[in-house]
Amino acid sequence: MKNIKECTKIRQFKGIYSCDNYADVYIGDCNQVQQKIASNSSLDSVQFEAKATCEAFIYFVCWSDDGGLNGLLAELHGSNSALSGTNAKWEVFPTGINFSLHTTRPSEKLINTELKKAHCKKWKKVTEGNTNGKRPFRTYPDISKNARFIWFDSGKDSSAGAPFQGFNHDEFLIFRFPIRELFAEECHDCKQDCECDDNCHCGTCADSIKNERKELKESALEKTFVIKGDENNSRRCKAPYTKETCSELDLPRLEPCFYLHWGDSKRDQLENNDNEVLYITACNPYKNLRMRGLTITKISLLQKRELIQGIGNASGQVSVGNVRDIEDSLKAGDFQNISDMVDISELELPTIRTLDSNFIQIVPNRLIHLGDLCGCSCTSQAVHFSSKNARAGDYQIEVEYCIDQIEINQDNTGKTRFPISLIKS
Repeated sequence: MKNIKECTKIRQFKGIYSCDNYADVYIGDCNQVQQKIASNSSLDSVQFEAKATCEAFIYFVCWSDDGGLNGLLAELHGSNSALSGTNAKWEVFPTGINFSLHTTRPSEKLINTELKKAHCKKWKKVTEGNTNGKRPFRTYPDISKNARFIWFDSGKDSSAGAPFQGFNHDEFLIFRFPIRELFAEECHDCKQDCECDDNCHCGTCADSIKNERKELKESALEKTFVIKGDENNSRRCKAPYTKETCSELDLPRLEPCFYLHWGDSKRDQLENNDNEVLYITACNPYKNLRMRGLTITKISLLQKRELIQGIGNASGQVSVGNVRDIEDSLKAGDFQNISDMVDISELELPTIRTLDSNFIQIVPNRLIHLGDLCGCSCTSQAVHFSSKNARAGDYQIEVEYCIDQIEINQDNTGKTRFPISLIKS
């Protein structure tokens, strides 16, 4: 009972923020906004005080004029503090409904409609930008210098300043942050019921379906006896409407296929002084599968280098004195001298990551949004490859990616049986 009282106790907190360009700030639960507590139509910072329970969220409904800069900067204080861009609990949902003026603002009804979609389509991670005081944004002395500007990156703007340069990134945007993070000790055992709601409905009938399901659940649980179907998977099918009914299905790794296209003729080659347009293609090879929100998170350059560690591990091949000579040759780039001292072809030489190369660049190399891939479909994205006085040799282009959600589209049929007995009345 003590925990319940702590979770429902009203607590006071305060905050300060700036949104380029416009924002309305609300308190609400995980399903809807309930009270507007602040608003801005200029770039000036706005201070506010508000009250909420541990189960509530603070919502920043933001949109830009699609020009200049985009960004939300915020500092919140309860028993402890939270800054924008420094806490993983910040989330954002892009509605795709464009507002660009301060005179026309999203209504509470529209915001709540979009919140229902957010629970189905899933909240997104925010994109973190520069800290307060760093260009290109202005400095806000009243906000912590450790706070970071945040926004959503739609992947539709390929400019170097994306997503903080003026652009419509599927706005308006709904940012949210849980109040319980401002009262870590007091709200430790409190939860928001919406966090694990994966079976929601986002249509016009959502409220009616939710209410009818609730009534049917209560009526079913009032019954005395429960019979388990004979064909049920006995390991997974346990008591209905309990946590025991939920288990994780072991699925194989479901991955897209990637391809790199380059070359303007059969004689074309990648040279150490070169400029090329490359195309990265991703394909979904599964007919009954949809990959939602495919994003290339990072493109890195890998270069094969002969490491001292690899050479030293080759027992009996190299003396201590030779290792020093090899190290000097590595620093000088004299690989011929190394091969004279040891047969490199017999060694297992690791591949190491070259994080930042001054001689080879791939642009863009982060956060390339490829979108949804329906069954047996492909999509491509252009990148620019530039090399200047780079070392000739063998490289690899490594592409890291993430997928928001994988949907399996498969119709199943089956039957089950409930054994019952009738007695003579």
